[in-house]
Amino acid sequence: MKRILLYITLSVLVFPVMNSQNTERQIRFDQPVVRTIDSNTIINFNIILDNLDMRTVEMITLTPVIRSNESQMSRDFTAVVIVGGNREKMLKRSINFNMFQFEKEPRMIIEHPKNKKQSIPVELSIPYNEDLRNAELYIDQKINGCACSDEGTSRLLVQSPLLPPVYNPVFNICYITPPVEEVKMRSEKYTAYLNFKVGKYDLLYDFGNNARILKEVDEIISSIKNDANLRITEFQITGYASPEGNYDSNMKLSENRAYAFFNYLEEKYGIDRSILKTDWKGEDWDGLRKIVDSSYIENKNEIISIIDNEYDIATRKNKLRNLAGGSTYRNLLNQYYPSLRRNEYTISYVARPFSVDEAKTTIRTKPQYLSQNEMFLVANTYPKNSREFKETFDIIARYYPDNNIVKANMAAIELEYNNWDEAIRQLEAINDNSAEKWNNLGYAYFQKGDYTKARDYFNRAYQMGLDCAANNIAELQKWENTFSE
Repeated sequence: MKRILLYITLSVLVFPVMNSQNTERQIRFDQPVVRTIDSNTIINFNIILDNLDMRTVEMITLTPVIRSNESQMSRDFTAVVIVGGNREKMLKRSINFNMFQFEKEPRMIIEHPKNKKQSIPVELSIPYNEDLRNAELYIDQKINGCACSDEGTSRLLVQSPLLPPVYNPVFNICYITPPVEEVKMRSEKYTAYLNFKVGKYDLLYDFGNNARILKEVDEIISSIKNDANLRITEFQITGYASPEGNYDSNMKLSENRAYAFFNYLEEKYGIDRSILKTDWKGEDWDGLRKIVDSSYIENKNEIISIIDNEYDIATRKNKLRNLAGGSTYRNLLNQYYPSLRRNEYTISYVARPFSVDEAKTTIRTKPQYLSQNEMFLVANTYPKNSREFKETFDIIARYYPDNNIVKANMAAIELEYNNWDEAIRQLEAINDNSAEKWNNLGYAYFQKGDYTKARDYFNRAYQMGLDCAANNIAELQKWENTFSE
């Protein structure tokens, strides 16, 4: 096959010269334009020969080389050959008569016209690789004189590094500031297992365990009643009975025993009757089912089946009494029924507002007094990567476990600790449409390498008016630009 070489007798192109390098022969280069397109890095630059001092018999071979100083990556490109007028004629004749051949065919052979301006455009293409960011582009120059005599080699630097370092984006992880809770309504529920004589409802201090139980009640109520941070708004008392005996009698018994506790609280603590509320439930079948279900009692499944499927109370009681010849019922009566005879009382109160400094102390002792907003402000007094910051959010999550704002902020904590998968799982499980959720999903997906999703989520958050998403979009663009410029 006949070889075809490109001879350019005269190429006079004018380009602006930027950051040029001087050599003995006055070969210069303009500033390369480096772009990454479809996984390929394209480099365009011009070899400037305007001031080249070259004899007519000389040949200069310019071989572009890209080489990394930190890895084994190296790439030699086909050379550009520059020849003087006489050498051009001799070279053409030698090639035509197979008297000379290059070790590697050059991309072009160009005759340099003496004392005239000349620029040679060069385009190089190489698959993108991170090593290009610590690589340099240079030209290996080889000069041959008359009769191909070797007159020296040199290395001419074009650009180092070839690509700039990848921009390290600084993204914002966004937290949602909880709304201020104008009135902090709270309630605490307790149980008093008071002892009463059979069929009676008189509350006797010295009967059974009543002295101990009433002491516990006193400690609870006094601690709340005497706390200057609180204002009690309601006492709710609910009476329960165990399910032996007559159903209607048990209903009345639970009512009377609830009122007995009501009267005790009114007399003992001077509680205003207007905030004392009383209710009664009679026989506590739901409570019985719950404690049986969590126990290891014999015939457990049969007991639960009777409770669930026998709707007539009298028939239900007879079936329980006859189960296993009566032994199971005796066990229920002695071991399980006593805990069903009780009064539950719920104390509702309003907690006063706390300053940040006050809240920093209160969150360690009485976190239930604080609103989510107050806890959030405490968290933000600590660095985001600190133990105290995370501990504060753990407390928030414990007291507000079902709140979507809390869930979103806890997912943001996972991002602080580089737990991308867990953050995504938590964020995608939140059933809301907050801008902070979308922003933080964008951050997580960027870290996972899904840059399309990252941009989509950042844009969604920005369109919802989230300021920190605007910063993240700008940072993402700077990062992307390092791959395309």
